[in-house]
Amino acid sequence: MKRIAVVLVAAMLLSATAAGAAEKAKGDETAAKAVSSDGVKLGYVDLNRCLNEVNEGKTAKAQLEADGKAKKAKLEIMQNELKKMKEDLDKQKLILSKDALAEKEQQFQQKFFELQKTSADFEKEFADKESNFIKPISQKLQAVIQQYGQSNGFTMIVPREMALYSLPGTDLTDKIIATYNSGKK
Repeated sequence: MKRIAVVLVAAMLLSATAAGAAEKAKGDETAAKAVSSDGVKLGYVDLNRCLNEVNEGKTAKAQLEADGKAKKAKLEIMQNELKKMKEDLDKQKLILSKDALAEKEQQFQQKFFELQKTSADFEKEFADKESNFIKPISQKLQAVIQQYGQSNGFTMIVPREMALYSLPGTDLTDKIIATYNSGKK
C-alpha cells in the first residue's frame, strides 16, 4: 500500500513537471505558471521521528522496551542454563555410559530447541505488540498531517524518505509533533 502511494505521488510529480515543461516549450506562459512553484506549497514530514517523539509514541516505546528487557532477561537465563548443561556434558563425556551420554545429549537438544522456540515466540510477540501500539498512533498522525495540510494551504505533504531535495523550511516534522501532542487537529 505504501509503495502504491509512493508511485502515485511520484507519477503526479513527474506528470506535473512534464506538463510544465511541455507548456513552456509551447511558449504558453499562463499554463507554465500554474505548474510552477507560485501556487504550489510542498512540505515533508519525518514519520519515524514523529512516531518516536509524540507523547503516545514515547509511552509505547517505553512499554515495549520494558517488556523487551524482561523477555531478554528470561532468554539470558535459559542461555546460561544451556551453557552450563553443555559444560557438564563435555566434562562427563568420557565417564558416562553410551546410554547415559545419549540421554544427556537428547536433554541438551531439547533445551536448545526450547530456547530457539522461546526466542522466536518472543520476537513474534514483540512485533505484534509493536504493530498494535504503532497502528493507532500512525492513523492519528496521518489525520493530524492531513488536517495541518488543509488548514495551512499545502498542496502536498510527503514522507521525508520521498524528498530527494527540499528548500529550507519545508520540514514540517516539529510542527506536526507539536500539533499531535496538543491534541488539536
